[in-house]
Amino acid sequence: MREAGSSYAQIAQALGIKRAREAHTLFMRALGNRPDPDRAAMARRESQRLDQLEARIRSRDAHDPEKMTRRLGALEDLRQGLR
Repeated sequence: MREAGSSYAQIAQALGIKRAREAHTLFMRALGNRPDPDRAAMARRESQRLDQLEARIRSRDAHDPEKMTRRLGALEDLRQGLR
C-alpha cells in the first residue's frame, strides 16, 4: 500500500490499526524481509516520498516554526529506519 502512495494513516485505517506509527513499523518489518535489491529500491522510493513530504511541511508550516520543527522531527524519525 505504501508503494501505491498510501500514507501510513491510510494504511493503518485500511488494516484496522489504531496508529499510523504501527503501520510504519509494519512497513519497516516488510522492508527488512525483502531481498537486498528489492529492499534498496523500496528504501529509495520511500526516501523520495519523505523528501516530498518534507517539502510540503516546509511550505505549509513556514508560518509556524514550532509546528514545522515538530513535524520535521517526526519525519526524521521515519527516515532513521531507512539508513
